[in-house]
Amino acid sequence: MKTKTLVIGALLAVIAAFFQVMPVLFSEAFIFITILSTIPIFIVCRINPKAGVLSYIVASILVLLISTHEGLLFLSTNGVIGVTLGVCRYYTIKRTSIILSSSITLTITLSIMNYGLGIPVLGKTLPGGIITQLVIFFLFSLIYNYIYYYFLEYIVRNLKKTNVFIDTNRN
Repeated sequence: MKTKTLVIGALLAVIAAFFQVMPVLFSEAFIFITILSTIPIFIVCRINPKAGVLSYIVASILVLLISTHEGLLFLSTNGVIGVTLGVCRYYTIKRTSIILSSSITLTITLSIMNYGLGIPVLGKTLPGGIITQLVIFFLFSLIYNYIYYYFLEYIVRNLKKTNVFIDTNRN
């Protein structure tokens, strides 16, 4: 891995961690800012998947040091979305497979949070049995990843126009 990629990965990991802990540091009014923590992780994963996963781990540790709650949320939602969308986008340009694989991964992590740790992910306990809840998680993940993928691609396209994005000679 190039030093430049590692430095960019470290910088973007700190930015991702900062976005994720904004509600803890300032106020719960900044809760919607946490969704921006996906952007830096996605960018690093598109540049180099190994550096992206390393940035995800570093950002997770930084967030966990400040707030366990936000750290768990980053580990199971925003960070996972950034890693899976970024890594999948690095290896393929097929949108359907990118969004589908990221949705499956997000559904699994949401299920672990909900059933394994007992933290209601969508704010409250969902009605129905486990299968019904898994379908709700998957549909939520599918819609969320679909919207987020196009938002992230828009950001990367604009970064490429300004020559800020490191081109990896991939589409």
